Amino acid sequence: MRILKNRIFLSALCIILAAAISFVLLPKLYADKGATVTVLRAAEDIPAGIRIEDKQLAAVEVGSFGLPDGIVNDKTLIVGKIAQTDLAKGDYLFSQKLGEFIADEKLDRIAAENKRLVTVSVPSIAAGLSSHLQSGDIVTVAVFSSQKNEGNTSQSASSQVILYPELKGLEVYSVENSRTQSTVQVREQQAEKQQGSSDPIPKAVTLIVTEAQATKLIEAEYTGKLHLIFEKRGMSHER
Repeated sequence: MRILKNRIFLSALCIILAAAISFVLLPKLYADKGATVTVLRAAEDIPAGIRIEDKQLAAVEVGSFGLPDGIVNDKTLIVGKIAQTDLAKGDYLFSQKLGEFIADEKLDRIAAENKRLVTVSVPSIAAGLSSHLQSGDIVTVAVFSSQKNEGNTSQSASSQVILYPELKGLEVYSVENSRTQSTVQVREQQAEKQQGSSDPIPKAVTLIVTEAQATKLIEAEYTGKLHLIFEKRGMSHER
């Protein structure tokens, strides 16, 4: 008799639970699934590096259930930004896919000005301004040229320092040591007593130049020795 009563009780409890699920939980679940929201998606394929325009966005009504977190749904936060990755038609927009620059502010400026980057070797500590040179500095590149003069019975050498007009007022993009590490970062590590390279002496300098200046620099490096002359400290500095 007790077993029968227990079975009746369990059956009644199951019926109550089934009714609660059918009439309370399931309607709420389907109501949530049926709710819709308007979201912004890519209206066409957008390659990485492209500045996003309003016409490349589409407002679409979709179900709110299961939408990923972090979708950017404000046009003012999307239009004018640079796509950091390839966006396919229909993709949602997330903050990590949007940026202010194609590469970074400095490289974008260089590209916009149709400039080039050229790296030259520094033959000595003095030629690279010891450890004083920084990104953003303005320098003149002098060329030391030495030529042998051949005579009938003896040989002599003549040397000269050449200051080409086109190699004046060049902006330094970066300065690296023999391990291709930024000398500025090395000095910062030394100041903070962090472990790392203890070599802040430049071995290579990358300069921002025009195509004509790049040609002259390459020619000068292979025909003579380069020596940097400091002009002034620029506005932008490496951090």
